[in-house]
Amino acid sequence: MPEAINVAATSPFLLKDLLVAHAQQVGDRDLELIDASRGAANWQNRQVLAAWHALGLYAVHSVPWPRGHAQVALALDPEVAHYDALGRFAEGLTTASAELAGGGALLTRIFDYLAEELLTAWSRDRIVYEFAQAAAGRIYPSPPTLTFVQPILTRYLAPLLFGGDQDLAGEFRVLMCEGATTGIAQVVATLARNRLLRPGDSVAMWWPTYEPLRDLVERQLGCSVVPIRRDPERNWATPPEELAKLRDPAVRLVVTVSPGNPVPIVTDSASLDALESAVAQRPELLILGDYVYMHFLQEPVETEIGRLPRNTIGFYSFSKDFGLAGARDGAVLMHPECAAERALRGLPEADFSGADAFYAARTLQPRELPLYDRTVADSRGVSFVHMSGLSTPLQALTCLCAGYDLVGPESDGYFGWIRGELRARLAALYDGMGLAAPGWADGPSSLYSTVIDLSALAEATGGAELAQALRDRDFWSFMLHLAHRWRVVLTPGERFGAGEWSVRACFPSISADQARELGRRLAAAVEDFARGTPCPLCTS
Repeated sequence: MPEAINVAATSPFLLKDLLVAHAQQVGDRDLELIDASRGAANWQNRQVLAAWHALGLYAVHSVPWPRGHAQVALALDPEVAHYDALGRFAEGLTTASAELAGGGALLTRIFDYLAEELLTAWSRDRIVYEFAQAAAGRIYPSPPTLTFVQPILTRYLAPLLFGGDQDLAGEFRVLMCEGATTGIAQVVATLARNRLLRPGDSVAMWWPTYEPLRDLVERQLGCSVVPIRRDPERNWATPPEELAKLRDPAVRLVVTVSPGNPVPIVTDSASLDALESAVAQRPELLILGDYVYMHFLQEPVETEIGRLPRNTIGFYSFSKDFGLAGARDGAVLMHPECAAERALRGLPEADFSGADAFYAARTLQPRELPLYDRTVADSRGVSFVHMSGLSTPLQALTCLCAGYDLVGPESDGYFGWIRGELRARLAALYDGMGLAAPGWADGPSSLYSTVIDLSALAEATGGAELAQALRDRDFWSFMLHLAHRWRVVLTPGERFGAGEWSVRACFPSISADQARELGRRLAAAVEDFARGTPCPLCTS
């Protein structure tokens, strides 16, 4: 394990891997390892998972097989009365598994809703057939985002992102992708390939920010990050002088995460006003809005994409609230008249022709290829565009997640449980540290994570003298000590923009009891490290 590491220049996710390994190799095995360094949820939605697996079983159950070869499943027959067949299949599940039976019942409710509300041009038989085909993964995604996905997903997102405006939500094209982060990387890569974002361009980000976004812009694209700094002394509100940076015409792109990470608050109204003013001055200003934590909020809030739909490309994922981090199930929302599309058409001829050359062999009219389709092509290195698209079983899973919320009413209880559980975990952490819960937690917040100022914790524990003693020591040495002596792993906060002596703790991955114990251990670690108390594991 390296003793000296430049924390400010190193990925916090690499650092947390090193800390986990250190805790496992050197740590006190009598203590439970508490790892709050990442936010994969320790819950899942049982009913949606059961519905997804029941759908997959139906796709197997409903197909013929060659005589004497029961291991071989032939193609689904689109002419079969699939809706009735699914009903009989779901009834049969009641004797096999209560969970699968509940999943089958949810499928019927979702398909009824789709037939009556969203896919009215399709029969119920066709809806079941299309979903079963997708769940079986038998065919290439064609189109890359399956036809039924867009109306379902935009209806689901309308109250979360668009103030309930279903017509506005329906204007957006949806691109399914391997998680929201992949969607962001794909869109940014397409902007760069098409000369809409160039090395040296200025990109504004609210600070602290999700570190991989900063790395993507700074290191991978060579752009200059303009931090819009929130004030931790004012519950992370954004001061007017910071918002004034948005008026700089050099700022070509704005990246927001709302609710944020590591600070889980939403884009406030003053920031939205500043963005709207900047767009009024520079209609070509593009905003990338990451909304993956939005369903954790108690109530929907106004968003960039709702207020500035033609200037914002949105990103969403079901990985957080449905506990599907490993599914990598995300979506891009792009308006056909977005600012980037207009900027593409306004490129100088030399730039436009150079960009078109990438796509020339994959379309008969490269000059007319929209930014959305360029993003699809770039997702497969252009040359493999005919193989693009998120796997069809995951597209079906996306629609079942959305459908579960649309048909209700169980979803109210499910999301209510999540919000209450996260609030309990946050309260337990601060109680364990002996501190009051932060004021921002009383406002619109996902409660997904928090930033802890270790110097402030030291001052609360032992006064200004202890805080100074802590700052006089090496931060990385403290993180190693916290990992092996106290078996706690947190993410260093400096590269998020949160300050040298800061750490991020995520709540979805730990219980309330673990959060309280984490708080106790963290306070104890700060005190014994600052006072130079010998570590029994290092001196034995």
